[in-house]
Amino acid sequence: MHRPMNREDGFTLIEALVALAIVAMIVLTFLGIRTTALIDATYARNWRLAREIAEARMSELQAGHHEVAPESGQSISLADKYEDGWSYKIIVGESAVADAESEIADLAAGGEGEASERSEWERGREDYRKARAEGLSYQEYQDKLYEEQTARDLEEQAPSEDDVEEVAVIVYFPKLDAEHEGEQDALMIKARISTLAISGLTPRQAQAVAESRGQTSAAATGSTAEGGN
Repeated sequence: MHRPMNREDGFTLIEALVALAIVAMIVLTFLGIRTTALIDATYARNWRLAREIAEARMSELQAGHHEVAPESGQSISLADKYEDGWSYKIIVGESAVADAESEIADLAAGGEGEASERSEWERGREDYRKARAEGLSYQEYQDKLYEEQTARDLEEQAPSEDDVEEVAVIVYFPKLDAEHEGEQDALMIKARISTLAISGLTPRQAQAVAESRGQTSAAATGSTAEGGN
């Protein structure tokens, strides 16, 4: 004979189901928090690592610790040391750095044109500020930049301690919340570095380069008078 189910048996089953549901919600919530914390930690680690890489490369450039001058815009992979998707670029020249800033703004906005337009506006405002500082109109400043670039293209000057160039180091790394495969984040740092340090040459080597081009030794070292030691 079977004992008929009473009211208490029914309540016990419902309570068990409710308890299981509560436990499941707690576990899922805990897993979600843990996953979010892991993503946040990875995100912070990537940005910290990117800054460390950029600062290390910039320090090498400032100290001239390289035998060959960097090729502006060349992408150098870091996959062998870190993981796929990690790379960096060295950008030399004010105009090239400004273009790179626009590119990074576009990356940060997921390719939206509005960010690129804002970056262009900020670039124009910065050029206007520099023009006023030099007592020039905006157009005169743009003409000056063009003439300087043309002069560099026509006659490359020997590296000098006094001549400086704007240099940027950009580190690219995988984007964690990417909507499409291959999307990247990018971190840029900038500095003004002497062309002598960028070249990686010693002052004596720069002087030899200047003499071979028919330039004065002062143009090479920035501090040595022509005919001096």
